[in-house]
Amino acid sequence: MVLALIPIVLWLLVTGRIPKLKLGEFEIQTAFVEASKAAVAKQITPVKLPVESIIMEPKAGIEEIPRLIKNKTEALFFRLGHGGYYGPAIQEYLKGLSEYPFFKYVIIVDSGGKFFGMADARELNSIFLAPEADFRSDDFAQWLNRADIAFLSRLPRFVSANDAIREDTGKQTALERMEALNVETLPVTDEKGKFAGVVDRSRLTASLIIDVSSKLK
Repeated sequence: MVLALIPIVLWLLVTGRIPKLKLGEFEIQTAFVEASKAAVAKQITPVKLPVESIIMEPKAGIEEIPRLIKNKTEALFFRLGHGGYYGPAIQEYLKGLSEYPFFKYVIIVDSGGKFFGMADARELNSIFLAPEADFRSDDFAQWLNRADIAFLSRLPRFVSANDAIREDTGKQTALERMEALNVETLPVTDEKGKFAGVVDRSRLTASLIIDVSSKLK
């Protein structure tokens, strides 16, 4: 019965509803604190760049779309200030890849290759297709070409480098950040500030439950 209650107790502890739970001489808080301080490193899903794996590909000519589909590309990355992005071509990429469930992310890096931000690729595609959208693919291309940071932050489910987590971030910290940002996935950066992959809320929560269950045995 104790093990069955662990998911509920974890949620109560993470959200602060309860400070601790004591069963006999043992506090579940103790096991939880130990597990929650563990780094997220083992839960990182690389993006096939390949960094369970997100395959990242740079946007090239639209003739490359079939190859990206064949490779089950999960993300496209763009570089700030590139200067050569063309809205209709970007839209063709998003439209073609969004037909497949493996495609999820748009990754943006700065001129030095450091992670700048991540957005929801499928929602971005939906915006481009909507007649009354707030912005079009041409706008997106210009924001990238001009490195217009303010406008790029308007992308759907955008998570900036400031909100990304590091590979050594604790699990509880990662879950708290997801809750604060209202997102299910967070980007992870390495020690050089480059994109390393993503961490998923469900996988992170499952790992916490397993860790606490192990400590209670």
